[in-house]
Amino acid sequence: MKSGSEQSQKVLYEALLKSEARYRELVEHANSIILRWDQHGYITFFNEYAQKFFGYSEEEIIGQHVVDTIVPENESTGRDLRPLMEDICNHPEKYEYNINENITRSGKRVWIAWTNKVLLDDDGKPVGALSIGSDITEQRRLEEELKQAHKMQAIGQLAGGIAHDFNNFLQGIMGYAEIISADNKGNITAENATKILDTAQHAADLTKQLLTFARKGKYELIDCNLHNLIVDVMSILDRTIDKRIIIQKQFHAIQYHVLGDASQLRSSLLNLALNAKDAMQDGGLLQFSTSNEFLNKEEISNDEFDVESGEYLCIKITDTGKGMDKDTLSRIFEPFFTTKKIGKGTGLGLAAVYGAVHLHKGIISCSSEFGYGSELRMCLPVLHAHKMGEKNNKTENFSLKKISIMLVDDEQIVRTYTKVLFEKHGHKVISFSMGVQAISYYADHWQEIDLVLLDMVMPNMNGRELFVHLKAINPHIRAVLSTGYSLDSEAQDLLDQGILDYIEKPFTVGVFEQKVARFFN
Repeated sequence: MKSGSEQSQKVLYEALLKSEARYRELVEHANSIILRWDQHGYITFFNEYAQKFFGYSEEEIIGQHVVDTIVPENESTGRDLRPLMEDICNHPEKYEYNINENITRSGKRVWIAWTNKVLLDDDGKPVGALSIGSDITEQRRLEEELKQAHKMQAIGQLAGGIAHDFNNFLQGIMGYAEIISADNKGNITAENATKILDTAQHAADLTKQLLTFARKGKYELIDCNLHNLIVDVMSILDRTIDKRIIIQKQFHAIQYHVLGDASQLRSSLLNLALNAKDAMQDGGLLQFSTSNEFLNKEEISNDEFDVESGEYLCIKITDTGKGMDKDTLSRIFEPFFTTKKIGKGTGLGLAAVYGAVHLHKGIISCSSEFGYGSELRMCLPVLHAHKMGEKNNKTENFSLKKISIMLVDDEQIVRTYTKVLFEKHGHKVISFSMGVQAISYYADHWQEIDLVLLDMVMPNMNGRELFVHLKAINPHIRAVLSTGYSLDSEAQDLLDQGILDYIEKPFTVGVFEQKVARFFN
């Protein structure tokens, strides 16, 4: 018969067994990665959740080193993880919490937040660590998207500001070149002035790309047949690119009309195609494909693209070129970023595409694998009722009578050249640098002023505020907005309030006269 002491020990032993069983059951079925590893980095325990998450059975993973199983030698960020893991093995007390990239058996990269607890032997010496991990891959992806969105927004604001100021300078360059040309007709000086005008116009085209990226570009909405635009782009490419590149189309979309700016969309498609072409130096396949997809707002909206649920026309442009590494892929839409040699590219093409897609309330993404080509995917909201037709871009004949103009612009070079050049064309010009001066003059002389030309961005009082004051003096005021940006929300608001039109800097006197002729003839 057992003594009371023996029975007590048995009860205690059974209680320990039950406690251990409950502990093991808890650990095995916990919705967290739980593993134990010795001071050399070899895995001694791997719970059931960890096995399912990483794709290893217990027999396969026990006794294996963490590096080259669940830990890659290098993170996708470029960080070498071998020294890190060695340091954790030797000094686990320093790493009560750490985040690093891990890898599953299938090769999928995941980010895990680890809590580490040092394991000690009876003498108090470290013999390993107990690690509990949580998958934060999706959280990290969202954080990276947020950082990227903020970066792109900041770059966009900078690009827009630079383009605005640069357009003011170009306005002066083009204006004085026109004056020189007008004063020297028929000689070599006039020819050189024309070359200056052409060069300045090319510079203006670059700033337009910057403005498109900054979402301040020209934006005229009409019914656009994207299949026709793609065919147009293919026709251009067929005549100009390397004949070793085969161009194909696969049009599966049934609804292929969108509400958009045909010029911007055609330019965007061409930019994407040329970028793909440049990746195929030895030839390859360039393919355009379309399809209709229903995109859900909750699934696709983020800090970069805030779009609505609905049916979209998705255009994919794929190539069989050299592809891109992850760093290049993450930066392709940044302005001035280019992998091309100096003089071969400005780094503005894809940035302009990015801005154009934003303006059209669409989304754009790119996937690529180094050595295996790339795929750019652009999705735009479908226009179901397409009755507007293509815009007629024919230039109408015009003849502008001589008018009296009040110019308000804070840039002296713009005021000076505008007065000289416009008066050479027979117009009368009075100019002011500040809104207060213009209001005072207009109050006394509004009946003598045929047209007011307002700069949008000015210190103290901008074009919108000035127009409100002038309209209070003369409700029938005729005014045109001059802007270094393009048609944005403020400019649109002025059009709604009665301003006649807007004109983008830089512009020539001929463009100005054509713009306002219909209001005076």
